[in-house]
Amino acid sequence: MNYVIILAGGVGQRMHNTGMPKQFLSIFQKPIIIYTLEKFDNCKEIDGIVVVCNSAWIDYMNELINKFSIKKVIEVVSGGKDRQGSLKNGISILEKNNINDEDLVLIHDAVRPLVQPNIIMENIRIANKYGNAVTVHPVIESVVVSDNDIAKFEDFKKRDDTYSLTAPQTFKMKVLNEIYLNKKEINSEIPILDSALLYSYFGNDIHLVKESNKNIKVTTPEDYYILKAMLELEENKFVLGV
Repeated sequence: MNYVIILAGGVGQRMHNTGMPKQFLSIFQKPIIIYTLEKFDNCKEIDGIVVVCNSAWIDYMNELINKFSIKKVIEVVSGGKDRQGSLKNGISILEKNNINDEDLVLIHDAVRPLVQPNIIMENIRIANKYGNAVTVHPVIESVVVSDNDIAKFEDFKKRDDTYSLTAPQTFKMKVLNEIYLNKKEINSEIPILDSALLYSYFGNDIHLVKESNKNIKVTTPEDYYILKAMLELEENKFVLGV
């Protein structure tokens, strides 16, 4: 079976709004998180969804789930102190619902509503085969990696081989247990912000799912207006059949 953990615990400090977390901001009378949930709720291969939410907004989240008839949500659970803690809370709900080692868990951001169905399906296919799958987007600009304001030739990277991590990230349940039960001390030069980085830090290979669409993450006010335009474009394509 295939489950999704939607991470919606953020408070949107960079959005400069009136205090409402960014995932609850509406576009065309529908909150961003509902656009996201609909993508998974409408996917026939998804069996259940857990939403990890800021504790102060759990009741509101449940109201939205009922209002917009999201059918596959198992439970809305309080988030942790950071992304990893929130993910552990989501995993605990799946464990209470008797998830088994071979079941898949897709991890997705509440504020990435433009994920495409084919990317969800490809995550499931690759993770079933290899135990994990991580969605990435090709970098379209030339890339330089430098820890100061000077770059040498070797600091410039071939963009054809460079990707940014997006979502979802997908793991068999036994892999997630391996990640979060591992007691090895972490001493990394880069922040270990998500499951893919943590899994690879422990010496494992990550299998990539390459997407080409604009699966943006809404972080700033500018992102909100970009998303609004893209949702309008997506709707027009559907209506006009193009």
